[in-house]
Amino acid sequence: MSDHDDEDGPLAAPGLDRALLARLGSILRPHRRLLASGIALLVAGRACDWVGPLLIERLIDGPLSDAKGVPTMSFSDPGFRAIAGFAGAFLGAALLAALLRYAQSIALTRLGQATSADVRRALFGHLLRLPLSWFDRKPVGELVTRMTSDVENLVELFSTGAAALLLDPLWLLAVLGTLAALDLRLFLIALVSLPLFAFAAFRFRQRARESYRNTRRAIASSAAFLQESIAGVKVTQLHVQEERMQQRAASVGDALRDAWQQTVRQFSLFFAAVDWMALAVRAAVFGAGAAFIADDSLTPGTFVRAWICLGFVFEPLRELAERWNVLQSALVATERVTRILDEPPEAEGARAHEHGGAIQFDAVRFAYGEAPTVLDEVSFTVAPGQLIAFVGATGAGKSTLFQLLLGLYRQPSGSIRFDGVDSSTMTLHALRSGLGVVPQDVFLFADSVLENVRLFDPAIDEARVVAACEAVGAAAFIARLPQGYRTVLGERGHDLAAGERQILAFARALVRDPKVLLLDEATSSIDTQTERELQLALDRLLAGRTALVIAHRLSTIRRADRIIVLHHGRVREQGTHDELLAQRGIYARLHALHESG
Repeated sequence: MSDHDDEDGPLAAPGLDRALLARLGSILRPHRRLLASGIALLVAGRACDWVGPLLIERLIDGPLSDAKGVPTMSFSDPGFRAIAGFAGAFLGAALLAALLRYAQSIALTRLGQATSADVRRALFGHLLRLPLSWFDRKPVGELVTRMTSDVENLVELFSTGAAALLLDPLWLLAVLGTLAALDLRLFLIALVSLPLFAFAAFRFRQRARESYRNTRRAIASSAAFLQESIAGVKVTQLHVQEERMQQRAASVGDALRDAWQQTVRQFSLFFAAVDWMALAVRAAVFGAGAAFIADDSLTPGTFVRAWICLGFVFEPLRELAERWNVLQSALVATERVTRILDEPPEAEGARAHEHGGAIQFDAVRFAYGEAPTVLDEVSFTVAPGQLIAFVGATGAGKSTLFQLLLGLYRQPSGSIRFDGVDSSTMTLHALRSGLGVVPQDVFLFADSVLENVRLFDPAIDEARVVAACEAVGAAAFIARLPQGYRTVLGERGHDLAAGERQILAFARALVRDPKVLLLDEATSSIDTQTERELQLALDRLLAGRTALVIAHRLSTIRRADRIIVLHHGRVREQGTHDELLAQRGIYARLHALHESG
């Protein structure tokens, strides 16, 4: 089973809700003061809501009852002043409740934004420390959904639902207690409906959770498809596949629409059931209340207050669907986010080490997951200052060897040592900081040339960047850019030629003055004239450094101190260019094919 399948698999055990709620609590803990202030403001607002029905009861059974039969009332009449006092108190309570709700909204919105910022920082920071093998199984669009849509669902919970979800049960008990104190008969009528509400909520909970999981899964799939399709639009256009790609987009869109419709259907059914039960209970209470007033066992004011309290019972139950909507969405989002946060980061040792340039591979074996073995018992040594070239057919394991050197993947057996120190015992910073890498596929950020060379490291000043660019021959084309080193490049550096991007990768590697250079087909996109200029710079830059090179061009291979030939994941030949030609083996055949091509 793939990791993706595991994440979006069957519903978790019932106990998972408690675990997820505990995780939500840990997210809220650093901001408990904001949560406490939001709860306090909510309690104060609810208390103001409680004043209104009490005033109405007192008004109806007091001044309004006393005023029956009085033809007119003047401003000086005590009854009028009493009614005006009740009206003023009612308006004052309503205004205070509005102000408290405004303050509560501000506090909870701040809570939501603060927690979302924490989650985003934690999630992004953790993503940067996950092993490369984990990313091999994850579409980029799906990860973007985790960082955006899923985190936004947590914001909505903390901003609108968290405090209310904590207080609603207590509020409901307080309202039911008041209703029982007002009239036990009306309370019992209302109480009969609660098991029906509980049953509806339980069934809704089961179905809504599944619907939300399906919806989140469809959103992630849609984002992944869009990211891949937009990134590959050139391929689509070149092969005239616009219609087929549009059909795939329609299929993905239909799946997302169906998932949302299923979710909406569940909520619509729950809303309808709650509304129907609320109306039925209200009708029963209204009929009973009219009879009780008629036989003088209940005053009109008390009935009106009980009627309003009945609304307070149904309001949180009615809003349960909305809040349950938010909670279910947040629980699913939490589950998906915490799955990433629970992934173990890259394995590393604790040893600091400064590279001296010596490298040793000892019986290294490696395979990507369940795929066939890529490197099989590979052993070789590199002395400080040597230039070693690796050659072999596609799939021989050359690039994989570099990945293992950098600790991007861990070999299942054998060892890799730098200056006699096992790489598995070194910190990742110690392992990688002394290695300069120039990959075949150069990635440039949508930022300035300066930042792309120093990779946002303020410890590297502009003078060092300029010196590195001049050393590799990049200064000439950078000078032609509109703002020189301050020119902001387009996405992936598309506004530069392939050779220019690769030369910037040389500057990026060399600006850190590494002891070891890893060049993976580093001159494959550079024309012959540019390569000559670069070779002159490399003669100076390689002095005193160890260099491991994957290359097909003879100009690079000929000058190597030793050439290592990989074939089907094994080291088959080693020697200089002339020595290997004399052996008339694999290298000689590859050389002949290169010459004839």
